[in-house]
Amino acid sequence: MISFLQHYLTIDTSHPNPDYKTVCALFKAQTKRDGFLYNEILLPSGKPVIVITHKGTNESLPSLVLNHHMDVVPAPNTNEWITPPFAGAIDNGIIIGRGVQDMKGVGAVHYYALKELADTGIRLARTVHIVAVPDEEIGGFTGTQQFVKTDFFCSMNVGFILDEGVPSGDLQTVAIKVTERKPLQIEITVTGALAHGSKLNSFNAIHELINILNTFIIHHKEQQNRSATHADGLLLSMNITSLTAGIRNNDHISFNIIPDNARATIDIRVPPTMLMHEVTDFIENIVEKSQHGSYAIHATVPDQPVENSYETPLYNSLTHAIKEYGLTPKPLFFEGASDLRFYKALNIDGVGFSPFTTHDAIHCTNESLPITDLIQGKNIIIHFLKNFCINKENTNG
Repeated sequence: MISFLQHYLTIDTSHPNPDYKTVCALFKAQTKRDGFLYNEILLPSGKPVIVITHKGTNESLPSLVLNHHMDVVPAPNTNEWITPPFAGAIDNGIIIGRGVQDMKGVGAVHYYALKELADTGIRLARTVHIVAVPDEEIGGFTGTQQFVKTDFFCSMNVGFILDEGVPSGDLQTVAIKVTERKPLQIEITVTGALAHGSKLNSFNAIHELINILNTFIIHHKEQQNRSATHADGLLLSMNITSLTAGIRNNDHISFNIIPDNARATIDIRVPPTMLMHEVTDFIENIVEKSQHGSYAIHATVPDQPVENSYETPLYNSLTHAIKEYGLTPKPLFFEGASDLRFYKALNIDGVGFSPFTTHDAIHCTNESLPITDLIQGKNIIIHFLKNFCINKENTNG
């Protein structure tokens, strides 16, 4: 498992040019040696999805998907890394590399937990699919969103899914992501006319944009104040991520020209306790107050029913396995968004789960994972698979 993960980490799957072809070759060769069924599905985007299948003895049961994404974020500031980010090196018992937590380490744990069960002759009643998807780090719209619409996915009879979570940061607990926020990314544009910078009564697009953005900032700060008593993942955030305005000639800014337009992008994360249309209504009400403003949605997801309970059969089985291993399960209300939303939109019972107790270093410099945590994570998954895919009380639905 360690050697496989090191090899996986050496494959540069960072954007904008992730090397999915080499990842497919790695998994294909490994599954051929281990006797698993291997399928490679080419999506309309031209990106591949890997599906590795271990058939259960009762194929009428809804199958379980162990999902991870192959792509990773870039690794800037390489001079600050202890070892090169795509070397898969081990330093003092810790594997260092871009994607080791997010999510190549999880993918290795999924595969080698299932392999250990198969190698020891343990039969699972429920079919298990290991799925490796592309493009999660750029929204999943050219990856999982397309995959769940394929005939192949429909043929998998998926009833349950484990997708990505985050390490707990506590050696005694393991986090289970029970909810996540939905992304809504917008661009606001205010248009006007060019004017001399000395004009007192000219319309200034930047001023108008700032007035609009102030409303978002006030609401964001109100939500920050509530975070003292509420989980961040259950609150609405509205982070302004870019501002664009001004007349430029190469690197020179014209101080004495009022620009004819100003733009801002806002990354909004909608909690599971809110419907998307509530937020879009809020945005429209703000922007409509400006005669010169408009907005465009660059990324969103379909509206979904508000979630009331997370204690599903899958969650309960996972908590049982964690306790069986001597650790404490902890529900996590996640701030971000992942591919899990595409599966849950199909009413599939799913949670996010990265079975690690180390500190959260996702997207950080020197992203790392202790080997002891990797092995422990594999053993937790083995406990879960035995509990969820063999025991009669968990295989009848």
